[in-house]
Amino acid sequence: MRLLCIETSSRRGSVVLAEGPRLVVRATHAEPNAHAERLRPLLDRVLAEAGWHKTQIDRLGVGMGPGSFTGLRVGIAFAQGIALGLDRPLVGVGSLEAMAAGCPPTLGWPRIAILDARRDEVFVQAFAEGGQALAPAEALPRASALRDLAARFPAATYLGEMAAELGAPAVFRAEITDLPDATGVAALTAARDPEASVREPLYVRDSGATPQNLPPSPIRGRAG
Repeated sequence: MRLLCIETSSRRGSVVLAEGPRLVVRATHAEPNAHAERLRPLLDRVLAEAGWHKTQIDRLGVGMGPGSFTGLRVGIAFAQGIALGLDRPLVGVGSLEAMAAGCPPTLGWPRIAILDARRDEVFVQAFAEGGQALAPAEALPRASALRDLAARFPAATYLGEMAAELGAPAVFRAEITDLPDATGVAALTAARDPEASVREPLYVRDSGATPQNLPPSPIRGRAG
């Protein structure tokens, strides 16, 4: 199964082509507020490097947050447009879940993914062996996040550049787990039922946007 996966929930945008569990090519950008301008060139680049035509893509995956409100809207709309145009299924994956899925299999459990949420908060989510979420994604105050998480999930391994910044006791660092990445999205997309995947952006907290500005039921497309 040939996959196209996209992640735009943080300052980094990433696009990955994969064949089943095998990563074929990955491209990223880190230009501030530039997801809308950079996604199409990244897609063209990975298709050219892989020697694929977009019609050869069997399934798409996209990070659904939590994260940047604008980034999520851009990435989801971009993925949805391609999926609808090609009549391919689209799988929504939690962005913190993608961080956990990007770790090597030998890394212990539980794993707690932490992402900057601004407003002196962090987005967090803990995962048990096999990637099962131990709790929904949530926003916690930076000042008390580690204390709260350690009480609920002792002996956890923490993921993310924000975990290191906060001084977490056991941090795993890698490029594809420091921030949500399309590599982790791809690791989950092939095995996931599109109809049972994340259907709406995981904003976690109020974006401050009016309802008419938020995309209704963004994950659509043919299942199969």
